[in-house]
Amino acid sequence: MPSLYDDLFEDDGTKNNPTDRKLKSLDLDNHLFDENQKESLDEILLLIKQFTSQAEPFSQLLSNTRAVDHEVEKGILDFFLITNDKHNQETLAKERKYYAMLQSKFTSIISPMKDLAHIHLQTIKQFNSDIDKDYYSIEKTDKQVRFEKESAIDHINIQRKILADASTSLSILEEALANTEDRLHSYINAGGINNISSSECEILTQKRISLTSGKKHHFDYSFFKMNLLDKTAIAMGIYLKETTSQYLGKLNKVFN
Repeated sequence: MPSLYDDLFEDDGTKNNPTDRKLKSLDLDNHLFDENQKESLDEILLLIKQFTSQAEPFSQLLSNTRAVDHEVEKGILDFFLITNDKHNQETLAKERKYYAMLQSKFTSIISPMKDLAHIHLQTIKQFNSDIDKDYYSIEKTDKQVRFEKESAIDHINIQRKILADASTSLSILEEALANTEDRLHSYINAGGINNISSSECEILTQKRISLTSGKKHHFDYSFFKMNLLDKTAIAMGIYLKETTSQYLGKLNKVFN
């Protein structure tokens, strides 16, 4: 029985050749697929948009957490005189409450930070893989491509700043937790309502290490701390592909 679509192929010599008709159909499908596929730079810009939409409430979270309020300021004498600690809560019950609050603040930051770091990783990975000085767009002018590449680099640097800011907050909270544990130790076998056992203190320390080292969340937040060289490069808007390749290699490991 003749196909209802045979007439479509009369003029190109494929009417009586099913194989040719199939190949033509496949070529057409591939052509349509290519048209619908996003260009690499567009995909990167979409990832940047996704990061930005999540970064706005995250930055507000960092503000509201006020980690800096818990910063431990230690001079030489403070290593010997715990009584000079401005964060001293005076009683065991208050120290426990303060310790639980610090844990809650730490967790509230590290969880969404990990999500942002995943997007950051995808963005860096695709940029390094697909974008270079010879990148060409079918639909955009060279001027537009250059502008969007520069914009992408700016946003990648902003991402690093946001993650570094979060890392700083977590570092402050980590030190505050350890400092609170030092004060809790002063209540070991104190007796009465202010009594805590050495065993409980040990368990608190182990749980804190699991939390602040990133083991609990499988995420090493400390990677995002910036040194002076990092800050200088970002301030100048520098994006060195070779340097960023090393950065990318290390970034892959923060989720292990």
